[in-house]
Amino acid sequence: MMNMRLRTSLWAMTERGVDPAPVVVVERIRVAMLAALDHDCHADHARLTQKITFGRDVGVLWYLRADLLDAISECRHESMARRALANITALFQGHHPIAPTFRRDSLPPERVPASGLLQ
Repeated sequence: MMNMRLRTSLWAMTERGVDPAPVVVVERIRVAMLAALDHDCHADHARLTQKITFGRDVGVLWYLRADLLDAISECRHESMARRALANITALFQGHHPIAPTFRRDSLPPERVPASGLLQ
């Protein structure tokens, strides 16, 4: 019980100034994560797919990025996994307190998504 209160209070401290993500944003992130898993990794990752599908908010999806990186790295090179994850991480900008703030001109050309999501 003590661990839960501590984790909850630490999370609350980091949430200052960040509004809860709208359902549309959560769904956009979820779709991007599932698409990356499907595109980059043809192996069966049913458990991870289930976790992503039923992740209830941006915080849950944020912490599933590490599992996604591991899964894609198993199937592809780590560099491909990191590239895919960089594009997904950009979707969290403004919706998760730990998400880095990217400027479009600060990213190397291979990290700027063709869809222009960082605008």
